Amino acid sequence: MRIVAIVLGLLVAAAMAGPAPAQQTDNMLGLAYSTFLDRPGWERFDIAKVEADSQAKLADAGAAGRMSPIEKALVYVDAMEPPLGKSRTLLRYGQVGAVSFIEVDRYNLGTSEVPHVAWRFNFEPAGEVAAQLKNALRREIPADEATATDCLIAECLENKASTEGSFAWKAGEAPQGGWAPAYAKAAESGHAVSAFAAAEMAVALNIAGVEGDKFVWRGPEQPEGMTDGSPFLFFLDDRGIPDEGRNDAIMGMIRLNDHALAEMWTRRMDDGATVGWQNAVVGRSGAP
Repeated sequence: MRIVAIVLGLLVAAAMAGPAPAQQTDNMLGLAYSTFLDRPGWERFDIAKVEADSQAKLADAGAAGRMSPIEKALVYVDAMEPPLGKSRTLLRYGQVGAVSFIEVDRYNLGTSEVPHVAWRFNFEPAGEVAAQLKNALRREIPADEATATDCLIAECLENKASTEGSFAWKAGEAPQGGWAPAYAKAAESGHAVSAFAAAEMAVALNIAGVEGDKFVWRGPEQPEGMTDGSPFLFFLDDRGIPDEGRNDAIMGMIRLNDHALAEMWTRRMDDGATVGWQNAVVGRSGAP
């Protein structure tokens, strides 16, 4: 499995020992900021413009405060980039304390001239807002880099579904629904937009919940030993691959703080009319 090898350049060579927990978090946060944001080749965007451009995607601006950082990152990419009929999107999520670091790589598998792109977002909770945007950066992914890059399981530009044989999938039930997101949850094709698919999958993984008619972001448990912002939660969305009319997405967490389980995954299969669900777990080596 290639997943553990995919990082955002945030891995730290040596653990920080000695300081009190709060000081250690501050140290790690400063290091994560510098390695995540201060990278060559990335263009920094004005966050007010990113948020303003995303307003057209919001059906209920009043509910935007409940949006998770994962939803916001995906909505922002949709708002800032041209639409694609056939694409593969990989989201990688890490955190330090309550601060999240998200990269979204979107690959164009169609015939248009729209480039492959990568976005980096940094969010912090602020009062009633679950994820307040603090930083936004973008770069275009060169064609040769895209060709040589793996998206979790398959080559990023491979024109075939990449999720089918990835895990030992078992039939699963649809997660609790009943909430109205702040954005239009379906595209013109009838398929759920990436943000809504990710929100449903977050509920399936119990890192979000539904209270009445409201979506509530809880956030994943940060794995022990991954306190530097390195990604441990992944979302992969194949849209129109290999054929139009079918979207297939997976979301999962690695390095779980569990004596028996190392990874937990959910899969969402959307043909525009019906949605199927599957689940998979990866056991920890040597566990009883």
